[in-house]
Amino acid sequence: MSALARALSAEALKLRRTLALWMCAIAPAVVAGMMVLQLVARELKPSPMSGEQVWQAFGANVYGLWIVLMLPLFVTLQSALLAGLEHGNQQWKHLLALPLPRPAHYAAKWLVLVAMTAAAFALLVLLTALGGGVLMVAKPVFGLAGAPPWAYLAKTGAIGFVASLPMLALQGWIALRFRSFTIAVAAGMSATVGGFLIVQSSDWAPRYPWTMPIQALASPENADPVRAVTVGLVLGLALAVLAIVHLARRDAA
Repeated sequence: MSALARALSAEALKLRRTLALWMCAIAPAVVAGMMVLQLVARELKPSPMSGEQVWQAFGANVYGLWIVLMLPLFVTLQSALLAGLEHGNQQWKHLLALPLPRPAHYAAKWLVLVAMTAAAFALLVLLTALGGGVLMVAKPVFGLAGAPPWAYLAKTGAIGFVASLPMLALQGWIALRFRSFTIAVAAGMSATVGGFLIVQSSDWAPRYPWTMPIQALASPENADPVRAVTVGLVLGLALAVLAIVHLARRDAA
């Protein structure tokens, strides 16, 4: 078994004792549930759009709430919880003394964070479809009809996930670099609030990691999915490598 595989196996065992895995289901469920409840509670008029168009509009609204608000909070909390497994019990010196290359430990942490985010996106696809099914029964006037647009939901989720990789790299580095849970959460919250302001800037929004997913899923006339995916993948991997190298060279906290 390779060093990275052994480190990943150890991380998976440690995660079983935390809320991190539950958060992969709770966060998307909250978003989909809030959107369904909000629509059920509203007085709606019959929609002139086709059932397929209503499905896409509903999916876009769910993803919008997820990308703008829940995803940054999810990444902040998950990265802090993941790093806290070692920070909280002063386990870094013990962990780094094991006969494994230091970069393997940090790479495993980042890959687990990426995997949990991917799982949350995948569950959001399923829960969006489930929420639409609930609306078809509870609020037929909304206009949903036919099967969920699986291709649209999966493609949109994949684009948003890849565009979030730079944010994952930076937030993961912050959480691992600083021992304080408060610093990691405060940095994530500050970056999220900053994103609300920067998202209006045509110059900075496509370059700011916390607004890159929003830009990737913007309206078709303003979005460039190919560019968003390319930049997200290249920049995300580059930042992750730099973070892993930097952390591996530091002395254990």
